[in-house]
Amino acid sequence: MKVILFISTLILVVSCGKYERPFISFQSPETRLVDKTWGCTKAVSEDGTEFEIEDRITFSSDGTFERITSHWPLNPLYYTFAPDPAVLDTIQGTWTWGQALEGEVNEQFIVIKYDGYTVFGRNNFVSVLSKKELVFKDQSYDNTTYHYKKL
Repeated sequence: MKVILFISTLILVVSCGKYERPFISFQSPETRLVDKTWGCTKAVSEDGTEFEIEDRITFSSDGTFERITSHWPLNPLYYTFAPDPAVLDTIQGTWTWGQALEGEVNEQFIVIKYDGYTVFGRNNFVSVLSKKELVFKDQSYDNTTYHYKKL
């Protein structure tokens, strides 16, 4: 009985420490993330101001992504000029999980690199990753937190 209690407690502690949600999941983070289209429901700036943006992103299991957005800070072209906010841009590139110590994978960071703009990779800290919800903070640009729902 003590062994079952210990194992249950261990599973509970490990599952609670990674993301805010889900509490317990039997799917890997990659299974929850890929081959779904995520639509942005809101963005929250570092100072706490909420705003809405048009942004949809699909992560594929082959390590590529496609993003359709009108939010100019998400477009790699903003380094040279501010794209027209009324136009939806389609951006493609690659994504990987972040690196942890000793070359291990850290599934709390998504590293996004845009095709043709390898210098402009983005590091995104994932705080919520469930079957229906994704929340991450863009730590490479302005610490805006983006909230997504599965479409």
